[in-house]
Amino acid sequence: MHATCGRTRPTRRSSMSASSRATSNARSSAMPADAIRQVLAAKADAMVRRSAETLTALLHDDFIYVNAGGTRFDKLGYIETYCTSGKVVFHEQEIDDLLVGEFPGFAVATLTVRDRFNAGGREVLATYRSLCVFTDANGKWLWAAGQTMPTS
Repeated sequence: MHATCGRTRPTRRSSMSASSRATSNARSSAMPADAIRQVLAAKADAMVRRSAETLTALLHDDFIYVNAGGTRFDKLGYIETYCTSGKVVFHEQEIDDLLVGEFPGFAVATLTVRDRFNAGGREVLATYRSLCVFTDANGKWLWAAGQTMPTS
């Protein structure tokens, strides 16, 4: 059972197929790029479903993120803003152009993100570039840090 934050709408979807979606147990024994893709798919799915429980399990406790507007978030602030508060409601998130570099104990990913969400009473369709850092936490990849910027 998972806790949700708000209603689930049938028109919402994440870009990765159900067969490629992962739960929060993307094991680091898998090829890092595959495991990171699974974490990103699970994150997109959790945001679309507004599942705070799933999102919490995917983020490192010391998570830090800077959005395209320059606002910095910790783990609780990110979950509140993008999941529980209703300030931003995701309908779709597509991940493309994923490149993953592996380092001892962590991985860095660059990707293109295509979002469809509601914020401030308006629908937003936008494309961003992101840099994400993942840590191997006792055999499980967790999203530890990220920065997103608008494309030019």
